Amino acid sequence: MPFSRREDSPSEKTVLELLSRSTPDTVKDLPRKDDILYFQGDEALFLYAVSSGEVLTLLESPFGDPVLWEILDRYDAVGGFAILLGCPYPATCRALTPARVFGYSRQKVWDLLRNEPGLFESLAKGIGDRFQSFLSRLVYAQKNLEDRVLLGLLYLYRKKIRSAPDTSGPVVLEITRSLLASLSFTTVESTIRITKKWESEGWLDFPERGLIRLLDIRHFLDRTSYLSMHESPRAVRSQEKWDSWMNPM
Repeated sequence: MPFSRREDSPSEKTVLELLSRSTPDTVKDLPRKDDILYFQGDEALFLYAVSSGEVLTLLESPFGDPVLWEILDRYDAVGGFAILLGCPYPATCRALTPARVFGYSRQKVWDLLRNEPGLFESLAKGIGDRFQSFLSRLVYAQKNLEDRVLLGLLYLYRKKIRSAPDTSGPVVLEITRSLLASLSFTTVESTIRITKKWESEGWLDFPERGLIRLLDIRHFLDRTSYLSMHESPRAVRSQEKWDSWMNPM
């Protein structure tokens, strides 16, 4: 089976268990950063699940730079919205790091959904949760500049501890400041200025190109009004507060 079980949200776990019961129709390797899985507007032929590495989705726009929609890592599914609605892919998907994805055809996904009561609802809920997360980013786009970059880093931190729950000490995020700027709805220049300031204050550093290391995650958690200084997103109570912040609607 392509996937093994992990503890996660009920909707996400159910979808992954569904996919693991069937052989993928295609396996695609994206050996280089920026390799394209599909373009915005392409016909949606497969629901993809990330087996290794990371991919990201970008909303192309004729009015400016593409908007970073989300970053997806192992066990995440991408393309579900288009498969469910029978529409083209709404965003371009490309590799953030070398990655491998498993593809499941529209027919196979629908056959599996018809045979598994409640799975359609679970997949739709997972897509809805991701839309709400993106909408929450539009809300915090109105916040001051430092808060936007801070919340962008916390979004990446949450994904990091989800895929590597035993992380202790400094946390290394595989992200360029260019992508962090897009995630935070600001410019690269502003992101460089803010992160250099935090580096001088000892809160993060840059061990090598394309990596940001958070030296004291508590500092970043304390900067928000949504988490108390004694709580962590790992805890159940804190997870509820974190989710209410990420999904305010």
